[in-house]
Amino acid sequence: TGGIGSYLLQLMIVSFLQHRSRADLNRGYGGSGQHFNLGSLLLDFLELYGLDFNYVTTGISVRHDGYYFPKGQLDKKEYFWQPNRPSSIAVENPLDPTMDVGAGAYRIQMISRVFDHAFKTLLAYVSEPMEETDSILARILPPTEEMAKRRVLKDVMEGKKGGEEGVTSEGVAAAAASINGANGSGDNGKERGMKQRQKDKRNHSKNWDKNKDNKKRRHSSDGGGSSSGGSDHVGGKFKNKNK
Repeated sequence: TGGIGSYLLQLMIVSFLQHRSRADLNRGYGGSGQHFNLGSLLLDFLELYGLDFNYVTTGISVRHDGYYFPKGQLDKKEYFWQPNRPSSIAVENPLDPTMDVGAGAYRIQMISRVFDHAFKTLLAYVSEPMEETDSILARILPPTEEMAKRRVLKDVMEGKKGGEEGVTSEGVAAAAASINGANGSGDNGKERGMKQRQKDKRNHSKNWDKNKDNKKRRHSSDGGGSSSGGSDHVGGKFKNKNK
């Protein structure tokens, strides 16, 4: 389909965390990751692959504690440079350094724009002026009926483990139906989701200029730097200046 498969996504996440941990270690925060805030990490991940990363010049490797490499490097060009698709994402397979895991992700530019949109959406809800919402994460990952049913089933199973009695399949079905009705299903749920996405887009254009100042303050309070950890391949000569 040209999208990001699970293995490619895992390598992108591992690479991001490797560079982030190294940057934090250099700033004196330690490399244990105990100070990590998952929300902040998600924002930084989306910012890196949605705004900062230069897909044309830079390849990703998670070997040797993780590093970036030029796609045109003599020993890499044969395997990771695609003349017909220069903007493709190049990710080295740690089990076979000559294999490009990202070769099939030919829609990476569209995916990058999705990451960019998700980053700006989340930033609008965590920066001043605050946008009211029941769930910040739901703005980019709207809850589905299947998610609601799994949540109910999880609660039921945890109740059984805790020794609660009186849990029946009819009770599970009734609870799932109740949650589905509350969240909205079918055409009504889709319509509400579409209206919310349209509202999000309006909020982006209205708040983005103000959010840039808040973003700078957020990075300053976090010790400075970006999720790429100051690597030359992203923060220096390989940074995408066209974005």
